Amino acid sequence: MIPLDVFGSESLAADLLEQVRWRDGVECPRCRSDRTVKNGSYGAFQRYLCKNCDRTFNDKTGTIFAHSKVALRKWLFSIYAFLRFNTSLRQLQREIG
Repeated sequence: MIPLDVFGSESLAADLLEQVRWRDGVECPRCRSDRTVKNGSYGAFQRYLCKNCDRTFNDKTGTIFAHSKVALRKWLFSIYAFLRFNTSLRQLQREIG
């Protein structure tokens, strides 16, 4: 099996999520406005402020990763292993713990 280290740190996983999610530009998950600005960070994740509805959000907001206590790099590893190698859920459980 592929070692979990392939996905490196949480910040590398956050960068990958940012690239994939915002490939067409950052947009507010609440009002869908593209009038957003960077507004600090939340751990490894970039925080944004919507100039339209005045709400803050980060790269995980509105995704399946939003309220998960599992590290993003473990999620990405699991998705990759499941899709690429047809890894069983039991095998993934043994790999990530």
